[in-house]
Amino acid sequence: MPDTNSDSKIMRHALNTQILDRIAVTISVLFNPFLLPLASILLIVRTSVATTQQGLLWMVIVILFASVLPMLFILLLFRLGQLSDFRLTVREQRAKPLIFSLVSALVGIGILYFLNVPREIVWLCIACVINGLVLTLITQVWKISFHSGVAAGCMTGLVTLISSQFVYLFILLPFIAWARVHRKRHTYLQTIIAAPIAVASTAVVLQLAL
Repeated sequence: MPDTNSDSKIMRHALNTQILDRIAVTISVLFNPFLLPLASILLIVRTSVATTQQGLLWMVIVILFASVLPMLFILLLFRLGQLSDFRLTVREQRAKPLIFSLVSALVGIGILYFLNVPREIVWLCIACVINGLVLTLITQVWKISFHSGVAAGCMTGLVTLISSQFVYLFILLPFIAWARVHRKRHTYLQTIIAAPIAVASTAVVLQLAL
């Protein structure tokens, strides 16, 4: 006779694995390192804007140079066969899109500075770029987690520039680390090390600037 108990256990295990996979994917998408700085900067813009029209202009600039252009460049590289996927899972393929993203962000920062945008916004952008540069240099030799590093850097920026109450966001870091490890994108060490590096680089930049 078929072992119904064994079959039931296998089905439950498969279902649990599927649920965990979906949770890990959802967390990874929500804390995408290309989108999280954008959300953080837009939050700062919202608290600093004088008029709606002014705020919309700043947001368009941030979205264009911090998100749209880098994503279009990634799409171009993928179409040219220089990337295996959109998630930059292959460490050796990360350099070009990451460097382009940093250069694009610097151009956007220059435009914001020219428009006399509040220094908090400009320096948060600069802190994000420096954090990204540090992580990019490390990933050339070791696949450090951008998800953990960028999240920690953004959280540090929000705590420094808006309110200390944002410190509670750091509770989310273990879940981000778990998601990246569960999806076999990183080891726990690669996710753990990224956080203090990002916190330190972001905090130093903002403290020196402000």
